[in-house]
Amino acid sequence: MKELLEKRLNLIIMGVVIIALIAVVIPLSVNTIQTRTSNAEIETVVSTTQAETEIEVTEAPTELKIVTKKVNIQPKAKAKADKKSKKTVKKVKKNAKPEKKVKKTAKSKKKSKPGFSYATAPKQSGVSYTAQWNAGYLVAIDNPDKNYHPAHVELSDYDRDLLERLCYGEFGDGGFTGAALVAQSVKDAMNTFGIKSVKEVIKSLSYDGRTDVPAGKTIKDAVTYIFDMDKSAVQHRIIYMYDTAYVDSEFHETQNYVCTFKTTRFFDKK
Repeated sequence: MKELLEKRLNLIIMGVVIIALIAVVIPLSVNTIQTRTSNAEIETVVSTTQAETEIEVTEAPTELKIVTKKVNIQPKAKAKADKKSKKTVKKVKKNAKPEKKVKKTAKSKKKSKPGFSYATAPKQSGVSYTAQWNAGYLVAIDNPDKNYHPAHVELSDYDRDLLERLCYGEFGDGGFTGAALVAQSVKDAMNTFGIKSVKEVIKSLSYDGRTDVPAGKTIKDAVTYIFDMDKSAVQHRIIYMYDTAYVDSEFHETQNYVCTFKTTRFFDKK
């Protein structure tokens, strides 16, 4: 009985010792882990700080400037790649040539040749603009031809469509009056030279207006005004025309000047 009690007492003592040892060992282990974690964090912070600090060289070789940039914490390999990419971008920007600014204009007029001059129309006495407008002419001039009475010209469906397109291509921004002037020029050319088709007028007089775009109602009405209603835009025969916004034509200015509408000048043959 005594031996049994001694054994139990020994077991209890051993248990107490083990518990005491465990109580001492566990805090030491926790402190060690915390210390290692703190050291790892310190290393990470140091590494990150180093990755965040760059040395930037200014234009003067002797001047150094340290710049610290705030960036997200990232692995060393990625940080190096990003740093290399930034340097490449900076190099391209430094070596890039500045772009030249080109001023765009809707129309570019050629410079006139030395000695070039515009023709003028002779002025008649007693000319009434109001009388010309009341007679249906769209543009009043100083030298109306009272003997100007153009013959009627019948248009085929093909010629009508081609003429409408030509009026738009030659003077698309001229509205009703501009289209009427172009149509009258074609009609006068057909009557003067005995030309039977609009296509032949375009070829003979070297019209260069585009004809691939269908005309709108305003242009069509202008063609009807000149050909079907036998009206005229101006009380004078007109054969030639050119736009001074693009060129100054010596040939045209040697002909008989009639009128100008916007930037387009119209002439009768000399």
